[in-house]
Amino acid sequence: MSLECPFCKSVKSVKRGKRRNKVIVKQRYICKVCGKQFVKRDGFERMRYEPEVIVRAVHQHIDGFSLSKVQNHLWQHDNIRVTRRTISMWNKKYSDFLKSAARKHKTNYQRKRTHG
Repeated sequence: MSLECPFCKSVKSVKRGKRRNKVIVKQRYICKVCGKQFVKRDGFERMRYEPEVIVRAVHQHIDGFSLSKVQNHLWQHDNIRVTRRTISMWNKKYSDFLKSAARKHKTNYQRKRTHG
């Protein structure tokens, strides 16, 4: 599978091992043209927590939970210690994306119901 290099935009890339951190393993690639290594972008670069945890926290805050309640919920149910400031930063970074994805999903669902 060739992936576009984010540096030189070439599609001549090959797999080059895996990058691991505490929560996730990602496939690493190397560009045959410029020789730089990169990881496929998924929107959760440089995050210390699993994407599912971040998405759940942002959804809870959008649904009306206070930052303290979201923080307590993550601690009690998932044993994850995170500050209210971190949750607020996640909210700023991902809420627009999640809202647009939800609208897109909702319109696709409505379209299927009216045509199906």
